[in-house]
Amino acid sequence: MVPMDATLIEQVIINLLENAVYHSHSDEPIDLNITVHDGLAWFDITDHGTGIPPERLDTLFDGYTPSPNSSGDSHKGMGIGLSICKTIITAHGGTITAANEKQGARFTFTLPLGEDIYE
Repeated sequence: MVPMDATLIEQVIINLLENAVYHSHSDEPIDLNITVHDGLAWFDITDHGTGIPPERLDTLFDGYTPSPNSSGDSHKGMGIGLSICKTIITAHGGTITAANEKQGARFTFTLPLGEDIYE
């Protein structure tokens, strides 16, 4: 069991998936994997696109920062949504990180497991 506000965690997952769709610049599938180990549920969302500019990785969850390659559409940058995701995950006792893969980006968040009601 994972003690969580399901609506808020669903919003985190939706935000990360939408970011992958809009910012990966790829038609490749987006992977969502959930594993359990070390007393945590691990949620990994990986795209197979262009990745995150390395200079943005350290401040990605700090709030909106304009991207120099922003287009005129409504999805200008990965901004305040990621800050809200971090706030939600932190409030649940978890962590959230972003990293570049060989091709694409991976966002990982953890949530602590609760007591197993079947034991």
